[in-house]
Amino acid sequence: MIFGKRTSQKSLLVIYLSGVLIVIILLGVGSYRFFLDNKISQLAWSESEILSRSSSLFSREMGHIKRVTLLLRNSINARLSTQNIGLQNSEGQNSTAASSQNKTRFPANWEAQVVDEFNQFARTSSLISQVRWITPTGQEYIRINSQAGVITRVPENLLQNKSDRHYIRNVPASRNDVFISSLDLNIENKEIVRPFQPTVRGVVRVGGGFPGILVVNYDLTKLFELVRTFSSEGIYLEILDSHGNWLLAADRSLEWAGILQPDDSNLNIRARFPTIWQEMDSADGLERVFDNGHLWSLLKLYIDEEGLNVQSPKTPSLYFVARSNSDAFVSWRSKLILSIVGLAAVSFSMIAWLVWRQVTAQFETYRLLKLVQQEKAQAEQVNRKLNLTNKRLVDMQDELVETSKLSSLGLMVAGLAHEMHTPLGGVRMALSSCKAWLDKEVQQHPSEELEKINSSLLIAEKNLVRALDVVASFKRIVSDRTAQDMQSFFFHNVVNDILFTYKPILKKRFQIRINVDCPQDIDMRGYPGAMSQIIQNLIDNALDHAFQRQDHGVITIIAKKEQDNLVLVINDNGRGISPEIRAHIFEPFATTGRTNNHTGLGLHLVNQWINKLMKGRIDTVSEIGVGTTFTLTIPLTQQEDEKSASS
Repeated sequence: MIFGKRTSQKSLLVIYLSGVLIVIILLGVGSYRFFLDNKISQLAWSESEILSRSSSLFSREMGHIKRVTLLLRNSINARLSTQNIGLQNSEGQNSTAASSQNKTRFPANWEAQVVDEFNQFARTSSLISQVRWITPTGQEYIRINSQAGVITRVPENLLQNKSDRHYIRNVPASRNDVFISSLDLNIENKEIVRPFQPTVRGVVRVGGGFPGILVVNYDLTKLFELVRTFSSEGIYLEILDSHGNWLLAADRSLEWAGILQPDDSNLNIRARFPTIWQEMDSADGLERVFDNGHLWSLLKLYIDEEGLNVQSPKTPSLYFVARSNSDAFVSWRSKLILSIVGLAAVSFSMIAWLVWRQVTAQFETYRLLKLVQQEKAQAEQVNRKLNLTNKRLVDMQDELVETSKLSSLGLMVAGLAHEMHTPLGGVRMALSSCKAWLDKEVQQHPSEELEKINSSLLIAEKNLVRALDVVASFKRIVSDRTAQDMQSFFFHNVVNDILFTYKPILKKRFQIRINVDCPQDIDMRGYPGAMSQIIQNLIDNALDHAFQRQDHGVITIIAKKEQDNLVLVINDNGRGISPEIRAHIFEPFATTGRTNNHTGLGLHLVNQWINKLMKGRIDTVSEIGVGTTFTLTIPLTQQEDEKSASS
């Protein structure tokens, strides 16, 4: 007894602690998700702010570059116009003949004016590294270099042909459009200038009597250094070109790898982070991706946002990428997990001690209370069983009385049918003899009166046959239901006899009809009386429960052979049976018509006859508002030992 008590107490303690452990785990997981989501939100906000600041700064500088380039072009045009150099402002004048003029045809004053304007312009901004006048064929004509505030003009013998450069090939035809080149490193004489000079170029066409191309190089080294300072301890800011090459990277060995080592694909983001590149390539605006412990924020920016609609095929783009420091994020997450686990362990220990104290102190009281409740429940259950048994006995008594009445009525009907059959048979014989005599008289002495008498005898004989069929049907029904022996019979006779008895009922309830599809070749060996009562109970059940008094409906009876079984389907399109009631319809005394003196034994007896007596089965399908279908599967030939088994 003590061992059992300790076992119960231990089990209860385990259940309580399991519940507490589950709650603590759920709280821990929820806390982890909350802090993790909060951390990711903070990182996302910080990355968005860095991207916004860097992209705004870059866009502002690109817009400044475009305006400054136009300003230089307009300033040169204005100065040369005042000197009557003959520069014209006509749009689209790109004659190659004018561009091929040699230096001897340029007035010295014109060249000096341009050089002086270039010198003054180069001093206006620390970003300007070169100002060049290039002929339409791509040959440099005048070039001014600006390095650390020192302005120098490149000698004529060092001027280069730039016709193969992309910014020369993509210069706009209109003199009012400025082309901003892609961002790359400054290259002189096919060598990369060191230290690296991230460079973009403002390119604009100059018309007039001496057409050419004005190119301004902008050194973005200071801009890159300023953008690099936007990175923080936990977030890196990187810039990539449209091919996935790093221009600014947390790992400086990756910067400008697309130019320095173009054959090494591992230095491209496509190979290192293919998932991120797919997102970048399809990005339209700000995108976020969580991959490999990093939160990536991606922003696509066109170098020349103003010329995007006009020059979309030529306008280069950049990708601004802000990503979290994986090591810092993993370290923070490890600390968070350790903190939550430690707090959960302390909380579980304290709650476990309190639960153990509470269970130990109250277990005895709980056990006694449980015993009292069990005894009370047992007493209530016994009382309910007694009431239910008493009620069932009363219902069974009423059912037996009704059965006895029906049995007496059946015997009386059988006797009456037998007594009626004999005189009706005599009348039929007399009518047959009279008709035979009358047929001879008609042949010998035909007359209209004899023909009328013969017609009357035919009508009388036909109605007499109908009366004999009615008596035979009643006699067969009664004899089948009172017989206990196994018999051979045709199933359609059982169905027809039952439907004959329903003709008076269906005349009163003309809104309901019964459709029958039963072949005449279904022969069975079994219990026709039980089969008759099964069909009658199912039809009665449909008439009483499926249809109300004024309902219109159809009851369908379909019989067919399937291998060695009879499959009988009795279907109605009535109100249907609810799932709660359908689960108990074959239980004894289960009925919804208790107020109409229904005992609830009809379907119970049907189930017993089919399963116990005939070794078959019954399936039920019903839906509210659609109807109910009973499917009976019964062997065509009953075994002899089934009768003894059912007695």
